[in-house]
Amino acid sequence: MTTILREKALVLLRQALNNPSADFRDAQWEAIEELLLNKSRLLVVQRTGWGKSLVYFLATRLLRDQGAGCTLLISPLLALMRNQIAAAKRIGTTSQYSCFGHNSYS
Repeated sequence: MTTILREKALVLLRQALNNPSADFRDAQWEAIEELLLNKSRLLVVQRTGWGKSLVYFLATRLLRDQGAGCTLLISPLLALMRNQIAAAKRIGTTSQYSCFGHNSYS
């Protein structure tokens, strides 16, 4: 089962990044797997650009494919939120960001 989930996640990763040769960074898949299989609460602490949001977006998409509910992702940087919303949209995840009372849906 984990092999099938990893393959689905890899397809979604490549789709989100718009890069057919993209692969998981160290510990990205393990974080996603923890969310999927153990339904854990998870805080990923990594440097900017590592792909933390993709961990949450990919896990959200795969969990929703299994019938789960929504995920709340909080990001302090508007520029990153726009980029993340675009990536989420590419994998079919509905996203919203709010900044100082202004909402945007994708």
